[in-house]
Amino acid sequence: MTTAGLVSQADDATKVTTAGSVRQADAGTIVTTVGSVSQADAGIGVTGDGRTTDAAGQGMTIWLTGLSGAGKSTIASLLTDRLNKLGIAAEWLDGDELRRVLGKGLGFSREDRFENIRRAVYLAEMLNRHGVVAVVSLISPYTEMRDYARQTLPRFAEVYVDCPLEVCEARDVKGLYAKARRGEIPSFTGISDPYETPPDPELTLNTAGQTPEENVNTLLAWLTEHASLQVNK
Repeated sequence: MTTAGLVSQADDATKVTTAGSVRQADAGTIVTTVGSVSQADAGIGVTGDGRTTDAAGQGMTIWLTGLSGAGKSTIASLLTDRLNKLGIAAEWLDGDELRRVLGKGLGFSREDRFENIRRAVYLAEMLNRHGVVAVVSLISPYTEMRDYARQTLPRFAEVYVDCPLEVCEARDVKGLYAKARRGEIPSFTGISDPYETPPDPELTLNTAGQTPEENVNTLLAWLTEHASLQVNK
């Protein structure tokens, strides 16, 4: 399920992380795991549209976390498109769409936000098992949520989409931040609810000073170096 919805503060709520060096010999997908990894013996398949998948289930999750309006969805959409064009099976799980389709009835209490995370992690894990790279864009405001994703997903990379609050507010065409400041939206991340900055993400992207295309190039370069990214020419 590749989604292409607009970002709203309410629907972002997750993260992922890896630690360690990664090697991917003779494979056609991205692989990241905790520790040192070799994938020389993994089976590789190809989808009907020519995209590479790993029959052994060696997919990974790229988890973009940050404030509403930071640029997570823009980067996730561009990255997914670039990966698919490079011959790598990838799907985008967008926070807005996940909540709209699978999160009906969930509010924005800490527990409801966590439940939204659990559902996103479940979908990402399913995609990874079939060799698909899951690109997740969710606010993921609390450390414990990101720790849950880290512990549940065996291969994942946390990407902190860093953007100053005032820039996020200036970008907010929906006026959600203004409503939050007037008290019309409770538990709004960055205003009346905290965002706990990741202490040690795999990668930090600055969206105030870099274009989305530049950030995607940075992310792809990181994946190539740290995940031995192989692509179909």
